[in-house]
Amino acid sequence: MMSYPQALWALAPGEAMSLDIGPGARELAVAQGRVWLTQQGRAQAPAEDLWLEAGQSVALASGSRVVLEAWPQAAFQLLVPPGACRPNQPPCKSAP
Repeated sequence: MMSYPQALWALAPGEAMSLDIGPGARELAVAQGRVWLTQQGRAQAPAEDLWLEAGQSVALASGSRVVLEAWPQAAFQLLVPPGACRPNQPPCKSAP
C-alpha cells in the first residue's frame, strides 16, 4: 500500500468523527494508533463495533456511515479499493 502524508486523517486522543461513505466503496486503513469503529446498522444487519490497530483495514460499503474514535490517538487513510474504479466514473474519474 502506498502512503502519502497528506492523505492521512488524524484523530487526537479521545477525538471522534462520523463519516458518510461514498459514492462507491472505500477501505479504511489504520496507519498509526488504534481506532474504535462503529458501522451503522440496517434492518438486515445490526450495528457492528470493531477495534482496528495500525496495519489493519476494513472494507466500507457505499452509502454506509461509520463513527471512529481514537484510542488513544490514530491516523488513517480512506482508500478507494482497486476493484472499485471504472474509467471515467466516480470516484476515479480523471481530471480533463
